Amino acid sequence: MTELAASLGCVYEDCCDDDTYGSDDDPYYAWWIRVPQAEHRRGKDGILLVIHTLRQYLATLLPDQLPWHISPDRERTVDHAANMAMRTAYADVITPFEQALMPLRVDGAAELDPRAKVWRWEEHLLVGTFDLWLCNDPDRPHTWLVVSVGLWTEPQLFDDVPAARVGHFGFTPHHPLLFLPRPLGPATFTARVTGGAFPDKSSPRTKAADAIGVAHQWTANDPAVLAARVRRDFTTLLSPPRYWRARVITGNPHLARYRQRP
Repeated sequence: MTELAASLGCVYEDCCDDDTYGSDDDPYYAWWIRVPQAEHRRGKDGILLVIHTLRQYLATLLPDQLPWHISPDRERTVDHAANMAMRTAYADVITPFEQALMPLRVDGAAELDPRAKVWRWEEHLLVGTFDLWLCNDPDRPHTWLVVSVGLWTEPQLFDDVPAARVGHFGFTPHHPLLFLPRPLGPATFTARVTGGAFPDKSSPRTKAADAIGVAHQWTANDPAVLAARVRRDFTTLLSPPRYWRARVITGNPHLARYRQRP
């Protein structure tokens, strides 16, 4: 599906089987395909030609007589457009972090794309986050260490109203947030590495009662400087541990000589 969609100028996103359809709550599989506007040519049945080709391919892999339902998803479309707008507006913040941190990812984090995501909608205001998966959290199974990057959201540091309403968006102060429209003038940016709160990508954070809260936070006015500092410190955090050996000097049990070795 990935290769076929790409050959048709589309993007295959994923497949899910966790929902039901219709009054009978029939379970179904759903394939999500992102179709650019240039490929919005329709056949006689009103279905996009590229989608018709993809459905024909799927039909060769599945039992006959299965019903199909093909339709655009406006909510998902608008969500994707908002996320891309957020990424574009903060490219000067996001790009330095992707360049600095993506080569450091381990534990399969490289398979999880960084996420610029809009979570809250208000009239004339969007609130979102940028998150980049780094590695497994060593203290909590099935969760990740994730770096979030955005504007410093201490309310009293802002003269304008968006950040003052942070509490209404379900985020705590100091959590890096992105706003559209982007606030004018000089800004303080922050990066926050959090552990124990990210089992997956379905929410901005998970408030599990037994989550192990670990966080490291940095601030700077220059996103490039901030990204370099986070990379340096994060490399130190992930460096192999050093072990210490104490050896008692013969004849004087109260003195010890210490040697550091890797």
